[in-house]
Amino acid sequence: MRADQRYGGTAALMLAIAVGTAFYAIIPALVGYVGPWETLTKTRFATAVAFERAFGARWIVHLIIAAALLSLVKVFNGNFVAASRMLFALGRRGVVTPRFAEVHPTNLTPSVAVLAVGIWTAAGALLGEAILVPVTEVGSLASAVGWMSACAAYFRLQPAASQRLLALAGMLVSAALVLMKLLPFVPGSFTWQELVALVAWLVAGLVAAFRARGAGLQGSMSRTEA
Repeated sequence: MRADQRYGGTAALMLAIAVGTAFYAIIPALVGYVGPWETLTKTRFATAVAFERAFGARWIVHLIIAAALLSLVKVFNGNFVAASRMLFALGRRGVVTPRFAEVHPTNLTPSVAVLAVGIWTAAGALLGEAILVPVTEVGSLASAVGWMSACAAYFRLQPAASQRLLALAGMLVSAALVLMKLLPFVPGSFTWQELVALVAWLVAGLVAAFRARGAGLQGSMSRTEA
């Protein structure tokens, strides 16, 4: 990779983060400006309702719904790709069944992992909010932990002081997001259903880790005996 490509990609990434941060800060501010927030706290899809009341037109609601749908498709696509590749990596590592590590001979894609994630996604969508909300909330916590781990690893690998400061800022922000979900006195923290989902997820992770460790020990013993 050439230097101009590397720094150009970094600039684009930082610009995307800045634009995303500005967007998610401006929208709540606008909603609070166009309508009293006290009247919107019990309203479903408060953003669309606030703008409909402010403009007195229905078309803006349709516009907001269309934008939200496109945003959901974007997030779904990114998460689907990441989840299928993560399942593929876990299969290669032996944490889950090695079948997930199979690669399609023609398309060169992790076809088994892609199909598994697709089936689980379709099944989860049919279960409704009772399961989707806890899974989504726990997933947000897992994403924050992942960001914090990535920032910590970058902090250890990057000797430059400015880059270490940036990584430290990322760790602090992601740690704050984790605490927002775990501390019970914070609004929006986990309910008991979400805590149950979190415990179930942790148990599944521990079982997979012990399984992978056992498989690794057996492999080491087999090589030693050979």
